[in-house]
Amino acid sequence: MNAHASTRLLLREMTPDDLAAVRRIEVEAYEDAWPQTTFEQELRNAFATYLVVVDCSDPPLASRGAARQPWWTRLLGSPPAVPPVVAYCGAWFHVDQLHVVTIAVAPEYQGRGIAQRLLLECFDRAAAAELRNVALEVRPSNARARSLYERFGFQQVGVHRGYYANNGEDALVMLTPHLDGAEQRARLEAIRRDLAERFPDIDWALGGAEDAPPWAAS
Repeated sequence: MNAHASTRLLLREMTPDDLAAVRRIEVEAYEDAWPQTTFEQELRNAFATYLVVVDCSDPPLASRGAARQPWWTRLLGSPPAVPPVVAYCGAWFHVDQLHVVTIAVAPEYQGRGIAQRLLLECFDRAAAAELRNVALEVRPSNARARSLYERFGFQQVGVHRGYYANNGEDALVMLTPHLDGAEQRARLEAIRRDLAERFPDIDWALGGAEDAPPWAAS
């Protein structure tokens, strides 16, 4: 496949069958990674929404340029490849705001606007629920994440002292302006246009839990 081949990414609801892949990404992304049981509990949380991004390309982006299969594998055949989960995020619905609690992208898929697309979906869901704002916490040391959030309009409104258990680091509390505001709406539309212009090779699809793969447990 050439370097300009399209990448087909499906953004859908997370299912229990995604958790092993999500946990692998979580461990790579965070020193204080959540255990898989936390994700299991979150999927049962009626006030939470959890999403994954699945690479449905053929072959997936991560496998392009890999060595060809040995002749005996091609002769005997191999089981169909399972489209990999490459990113995820989770958020909680509160009375008047959506609280983004986790987001991560597999290392080989970073730099392709995937985290931004996940955040846009969170904003879309907050607007659909007629919520006023989106909130989150971030480490002061995570300059890359802070820069991303500031692009979406997040501003620091507080500090949770000693919030992160693994090293006692504070958490910056960040909040967006009112989602109905003209400036905030324009900001999000500008991000959408920029993503489409910068990554024209990515073909995005949006689905629900019913779009999970057929091998997923019912």
